[in-house]
Amino acid sequence: MTKKLRLLSSLGLLLCFFHPGISWGENTADPIGQKFSGEIVRYEVGFWIFFPVGGGEADFRNLGHGKYMVYHEGKAQGFVGWLTSYRREIYRSTMGTINNGKRLIPLRFEEHSIIGDWFRKKTTVYDYAARKVFMEVEKEGEKSREEVEIPLGALYDDPVTAFYNFRSGVYGKVEPGREFLVRTLPEKGPEKGKEEIRLIVAPKEEADILRAKEPDKAGKDLFVRILLDREMWGKKKGELEIWFNKDIVPTSGVVKDIRFFGDIRGKLTYRGFQKAPGTSPLPPGKEPAEGK
Repeated sequence: MTKKLRLLSSLGLLLCFFHPGISWGENTADPIGQKFSGEIVRYEVGFWIFFPVGGGEADFRNLGHGKYMVYHEGKAQGFVGWLTSYRREIYRSTMGTINNGKRLIPLRFEEHSIIGDWFRKKTTVYDYAARKVFMEVEKEGEKSREEVEIPLGALYDDPVTAFYNFRSGVYGKVEPGREFLVRTLPEKGPEKGKEEIRLIVAPKEEADILRAKEPDKAGKDLFVRILLDREMWGKKKGELEIWFNKDIVPTSGVVKDIRFFGDIRGKLTYRGFQKAPGTSPLPPGKEPAEGK
């Protein structure tokens, strides 16, 4: 099962990618919210010669009063689905905005792994008034809790929030040769250090060389390396490579060098907009409790 869990965790991350004054209710026409509201993205993933072995969908929802939610669900399919009891990875990020609606900030980030009747869920709540982050993990009927402080004036993004902020140019204009550092969680002690995401946009010359090697060159305008400074998949660090088009929409990507599986590849199959995406409830009994 260990190999299977590493594979599906890798797929989940790839898909996924595929104390300022905070007031959720004042701005109902946030620029960043208007840009993404109603966006739906679908993708499929595979490895080696097996494609696809899974897929999923993410949609960006306007909850009103300056709040937004991204709901993402990825699941294994076919033979890999059968091997893993049709594992599902669900991510739900509830967000507010600051800077006159130009920047998303996380309020609550929920992660669910579901394998048959087994499930694990992690809930992270960002309390900016108390300057604390509360984390709760439930697995096999047991719960563990942790809280860490947010330094005064600091901002942290969950991976989903960071993805949309990056696409909207919150960290700076996305162009060849740029590099961005995103902090995802406060330090949890000197022995653990920080959790960070480094986004490196390849220079034009390098992107041109890499694009020339691609059989399908459509939508491959910006090549971005994403370095995760944290332990993942039995490795101390993780690395992804993603192609974006000129509108900063991800069109294909790779999670690099996963033990036993090599590179996990994914590609965009659909992107569109609808006014009111339907709800996608979690299975009964797996809905996270409200509050911290």
